[in-house]
Amino acid sequence: NITCQIPEEHEVHFCKEDDNHICQNISSSKVTQMNGSSERNEERVFTVIISNVSVRDAGVYWCGAETRDTYLTFISLNTKILLNIIMPPVVRHEGESAEIICPYDSIYKSKPKSLCKGKCSTRDRNTLNETVREEKETKTDRLTLNDDVTASVFTGTITGLTAEDAGKYWCAVTLERDLNYLHTHLIVIMNE
Repeated sequence: NITCQIPEEHEVHFCKEDDNHICQNISSSKVTQMNGSSERNEERVFTVIISNVSVRDAGVYWCGAETRDTYLTFISLNTKILLNIIMPPVVRHEGESAEIICPYDSIYKSKPKSLCKGKCSTRDRNTLNETVREEKETKTDRLTLNDDVTASVFTGTITGLTAEDAGKYWCAVTLERDLNYLHTHLIVIMNE
């Protein structure tokens, strides 16, 4: 549920940012319900409900007011909403392999992908971070990354799990900066 306040006399504008920071209108099929109610004399509170949320819904949304005069239309986007999707944890035993599956929107198929542990900003990269482009496979001693652009999924496989591998992992698509839009927790159960 996403709520925003709109001045009473204005039309509602609801959109999602694309990777060029252009806010694209949301189609009616994405939004199952859009209700407005007057809480004050001057403003309405609108609630937008997005149902069956998937990884493709993650991103930045805006809502605001649209006004028209004789020759121009003005859109003032005043409420920013960041929607992150959390995947269920991956639980494996010490010594086993773990697959971290990262689905992404097909519009990002040609963009570089990353799997990071902990913080994943451009300044603070963990040594496990690797980048994979399109269908090329990237491999280190214990980490293999593979991007299946047909299925819009990239997968990180970590072999020989140790206690140090446990933690929070981010699936990221690199645009002008890293977009950390999906994360999971890897839980390693020790043998003893």
